[in-house]
Amino acid sequence: MTVSALKGATRALASVAVAAGVIAGAGLAHAQEHTFKWSHMSPVDSIVDQATKAMIAEIEEKTEGRVAFKLFPSGQLGDWTEVNEQVVRGVVDFATQPVSPSYDPRLQIRVLPYSVMNFAEVEEAYFGEDAYLFDLMSEMMAENDMTALGVVAQGFGGGGFRECPEDVFDTEANSGLKMRFPPGNQAWQNMVAALGFEPTPVPWGELYLALQTGLVDAQVGGQPYNTWTTHRDVTECWVQYNTHFQNSFVFANSESFQELSEADRQIVRDAVMTHGMASLDMARGEDQKYMDLMAEDGIEVIVPTEEQLARIAKLAREQVWPVMDDVIGKDLMDMMREKAGLM
Repeated sequence: MTVSALKGATRALASVAVAAGVIAGAGLAHAQEHTFKWSHMSPVDSIVDQATKAMIAEIEEKTEGRVAFKLFPSGQLGDWTEVNEQVVRGVVDFATQPVSPSYDPRLQIRVLPYSVMNFAEVEEAYFGEDAYLFDLMSEMMAENDMTALGVVAQGFGGGGFRECPEDVFDTEANSGLKMRFPPGNQAWQNMVAALGFEPTPVPWGELYLALQTGLVDAQVGGQPYNTWTTHRDVTECWVQYNTHFQNSFVFANSESFQELSEADRQIVRDAVMTHGMASLDMARGEDQKYMDLMAEDGIEVIVPTEEQLARIAKLAREQVWPVMDDVIGKDLMDMMREKAGLM
């Protein structure tokens, strides 16, 4: 073979090798096209943790590895408001957590006091054919670069007290007691006032110390699970007010979500819906489980009668909801009144 022919053969082999490398690289890229960051705020093995891991496993399996996730549980990337901001900016791609109303005060409708009273109403509002609360939240979140995918149920909220009042249902007797509410949430601030307490904003991460030192006398915003797991040492009694449906939204940065093919986006939605629905059954049993654990640990657990709960709900709807007309919007609040049978 001449030198010229040898050079030609070498160039041909090199071209084949390059082409093979390109094909192999394309195959690898197809095998894993996207790796996303997914955050949640809850402890390992909580409902949120279990549901999120199940969603991730199903998505990765059904996309055959095209879509992969790195999970950051238990608030590893910051508190929920910080992570929400990171999702909006695209630094974090997916999250299972509360949605911050700092982008739009109407988002407070997610935990509007006594918007739903039981799990049957929860299923209708968030998972039914006319999932009116989920649809409303989705529209508002979309305006702020968030794509709502589903909801994880966590139970119903109540109030924890560092010392038991004589009568937790006597609004006049509660005067002077400071009750923590989530900062920036006007609905909660007004509900605490309606119950007769002095509203005191405290971030969840600072609540243990606030209860321990007496900065606040009580707290609302959580449910039996997270009160038991994080604040039982500073809780003398728990009142199951059923103030709100505690939930975490599953949502994505809108640009990150649009990177997926239409087929893969549907796989994500289906997985989130499947395991979101499963969380309803888990939450039903979890409230009672952790109230039982509190009682076994010596914490007094007070469960209102249906009549007491109806009075509290009526008080909140009459005194808190009108205040929210200017925050959430009268049209939306009138819709909530109609759903509650008040119109």
